[in-house]
Amino acid sequence: MEPPIGSPSLASSRERTLGVVFAFSIALACWLALTVPVFAQEAYYWTYAQHPDLSYFDHPPMVAWLIALGTKVLGHGALGVRFGTVFCGVGATWAGLLLLRRFDGDATAQKAWLVASLAMPMLLVSRFFATPDAPLMLGWMVALYALWRARDTGALRWWLLAGAMAGFGLLAKYAAAFLAAGGVLTLLWDPAFRRQWLRAGPWLGVLTAALVFSPVVIWNARNGFESFLFQTDGRYSKGEFGFEHLTTTLWMQSGLYHPVLVLLTLCALPWLVRRAWSGDPRARFLIAFGLPLPLFFLANSFYIRIKPNWFLPAFPALLIGTILWWRESGVALRVPRALAIARKVLLVSAALPLLGPVMNVVPIGAGSSATGWDELAQRAEHWEETLDPLDGVEGNVFFFCSDYRDAAQLGRHLRILAERGGAHALEPTLAQNVFGMPSLQFDHWDQPSARIGQDAIYVLPRADKRPGEIQKLQARFASVERKERVVVERFGIRLYYADVYACRGYRGPHVAGE
Repeated sequence: MEPPIGSPSLASSRERTLGVVFAFSIALACWLALTVPVFAQEAYYWTYAQHPDLSYFDHPPMVAWLIALGTKVLGHGALGVRFGTVFCGVGATWAGLLLLRRFDGDATAQKAWLVASLAMPMLLVSRFFATPDAPLMLGWMVALYALWRARDTGALRWWLLAGAMAGFGLLAKYAAAFLAAGGVLTLLWDPAFRRQWLRAGPWLGVLTAALVFSPVVIWNARNGFESFLFQTDGRYSKGEFGFEHLTTTLWMQSGLYHPVLVLLTLCALPWLVRRAWSGDPRARFLIAFGLPLPLFFLANSFYIRIKPNWFLPAFPALLIGTILWWRESGVALRVPRALAIARKVLLVSAALPLLGPVMNVVPIGAGSSATGWDELAQRAEHWEETLDPLDGVEGNVFFFCSDYRDAAQLGRHLRILAERGGAHALEPTLAQNVFGMPSLQFDHWDQPSARIGQDAIYVLPRADKRPGEIQKLQARFASVERKERVVVERFGIRLYYADVYACRGYRGPHVAGE
């Protein structure tokens, strides 16, 4: 016999179920962090961490700081690289639960938040994939919770926490600036916030955010503001008006948010707008932090390509608004079958990531690769050792690849190999700057012109499809010899191949005729 609705035993049962779902979400993030191969972009941020700094060319420093901490404790394997990401994901998820509770969301609503956020591909990825998105989401979600507490209490500590976490988010990614847009909207729109304009809290919160963010400002001031320029003028100067990017963005975001959740959110938005118009502070808050960012990037998609993860900070507010609509609008009673189907689809979607390790055996036809760099590093190190005795100078050899992501993968696995005792020295790894091409943050580290006259080991995945790279290679070295073709296989499945070249007498990044 079921306990009566509202009874302590039923509430306790729902809380236990909620705890189980939350534990599953943490276990799933850990499972993916351990079993999914480290991708090239993660290896690039790992390379950041090997060069500690206040900031970097294309991103603020938080992702590097977290990776540096994780690898110091757990080594340079997948878990060390992703430890900070998992921590941030757990914190952001917990902050979402706390915010829902403050919005009067019951245990069922909170469970829906957990399940839907696991089913949402982009939000799930941010919980195990070591990129700036993970600390961004932690800063964003805790800032939202602190702002709501500041609204209710006016206590200075909540304003200071909101400012500190907004600054934390800005140390992760510049998209956290949209917290300011949402904050201004709520301070103008919500009477409880408006009453605090003349108090110290909001202003001290802004000052705290600026102080936390100051390392990035200092780095930019020392480097010609190149990071700020890269993220603004560097992108928009190449833009052209058209509809191609808009169409791609709409399709892409529909998949990354989840098609079922897109339909539910589109149904929920009119209800949220009506609630906001009638004075519901929760709806106003969620609209302020859920709509400005996607509207801004949708407008920009008429001119530039929008990257898949740029919409991510808006997803939690939109999702929480959708959950409130489902629980409070009465729609669950009007269309129970449709919502039951949606619930089952989301449950299946939340479980599908358990198959994430399959990515280890997915063949790679183009782009950067994740699997097999341990083998490539071993072979590259083997051929590097054959060059050193002929050169006569220990360490007078460098490694490089034609792409900064491949170079990051090679550099990370060479580091792992060296720490295991499989390499006699740790030589530098360069990127396409060896060919005189821009290579983002690599341009700040090891200058190719300082390597003129040295020998190198070059690793090129899928060389037969990239003949132009060999031509550039031959133009910049006195001699080039392909030493080996390494075929990367897993369980008998051929994933891709890479050629290893021994190159002698580097002539420099620039050659006549190019």
